[in-house]
Amino acid sequence: MCFTDKNKYPCLLFLLIFFQSVAVHATADFSLQHKKYEHQCQSGIDAFHRGEYKQAKQFLQSALQILEKDKTDIDQKAYTIIYYNLGSVYYKLKQYNTSRFYFRKLLGNKKLAAIAYYNLALIENRQGDKPQALHYLKQSKRQTTDSNFTALVERQIAKLTARTSSYKVNRKRVKKRAANRKDWHAYLYLSPGYDSNIKFSPLDIASNESGRFLQLTGLFDKRLTAKNGGRKKPALLVTGTAFLLNYFSTNFNDFGLIDVGLRYLYPINKWFNRFDINFRQSSYGHSDYQRSYVATVQTSRYFPGNNILRLRYRYEQINSINTRFDYLEGNRQKLTAKYFLRWSADTLLLWYELEWNNRNNLPRVNYSPTRNTLRLRYDKYLNHKNKISAEIAYRRSEYESTAIQNRFDNRSTYALAYVYDFAPGWQFALNWRWQKNRSTESIYAYDRQLGLLSLRKSF
Repeated sequence: MCFTDKNKYPCLLFLLIFFQSVAVHATADFSLQHKKYEHQCQSGIDAFHRGEYKQAKQFLQSALQILEKDKTDIDQKAYTIIYYNLGSVYYKLKQYNTSRFYFRKLLGNKKLAAIAYYNLALIENRQGDKPQALHYLKQSKRQTTDSNFTALVERQIAKLTARTSSYKVNRKRVKKRAANRKDWHAYLYLSPGYDSNIKFSPLDIASNESGRFLQLTGLFDKRLTAKNGGRKKPALLVTGTAFLLNYFSTNFNDFGLIDVGLRYLYPINKWFNRFDINFRQSSYGHSDYQRSYVATVQTSRYFPGNNILRLRYRYEQINSINTRFDYLEGNRQKLTAKYFLRWSADTLLLWYELEWNNRNNLPRVNYSPTRNTLRLRYDKYLNHKNKISAEIAYRRSEYESTAIQNRFDNRSTYALAYVYDFAPGWQFALNWRWQKNRSTESIYAYDRQLGLLSLRKSF
């Protein structure tokens, strides 16, 4: 549970006595709601000490609901009590993602940040991520001025470092664990939706027709080599994607895609690198459409606070398998940069992409735009099950001039989303997107709204 031998050193995950004094000894004049909160909170703490963790969770969740219903009468410090104790309870229940969610909420509290980082280190250590555990321990040390606590953290850093460098285990045990570890993942999405202005994608022209549709998406990956999925050592995976889009009122824009590929993960120090080679074949309007060969190189770097920088380069060689679309043959390149700013329950994504196209084109019409895209997305986690998102994006497309075309497009996109993880392995999402495309060529100008309900099952 802890880094140290529990007979020698205390585990700071359950420093509940510190919070009990805050929870129990407040002012004498409590409101009715405050008394209800106090009762539920104290009952949860008592249940925790008795080792009745499921019951403790119910009491503490009930106390949190009271706080969320009546925020004006109750001191905001009460939230830190609940967050800390819920983090501790979920840790005991081995629900580490939820435990991590509540401890992260305490990182903005100057008095509790050091302990919160320490507990996050416990979680990462429990899940086998020693580098991240060390990172959190170092953050914990920076946040405290308590000499005793500093000494404890330093001992844990030394112990974990020594254990990481000299860790040896019987090979039979390693093989047994490797056999039991899941080496594949699969996701299935079922998404009905509504399109206010169905677009004819090859020409990027709106049809001025609306209609309902159904999307079906399947994703799959299986690890062929390595034991940790490429987190610490190189790994090779096989990947697959199947996508089907079907409109009920018309079939001219129905789309299908099959994608198979190999993915090689190769970490170098703090950089997590990925190399993908994919083969794709698609249909459009129930006819053969395109065949593509895709190569992707991506690298990611984690920074303090779990901020992430992600860089990606992709090259696509596109071949037409229907002579009607020969003008779209050629290649496409994309260079993408993403930066994720993370807080306890919030994420801000900054996204830029540069796209080059070199297509066959038509004698008088160019289909090889150079595009610059900017995106800004904000994710807010209401709790460990509910998330809302808002996004704004802008794309500028420039085409080479021809005898009849001098085209520049500007597209603005606004999106909202709500995601609910209602059961283990199950997720519900509601998405709305509005696109406003303006062009120097009026035929390419349109407004479009998309509404989508998604049900996801992970395996």
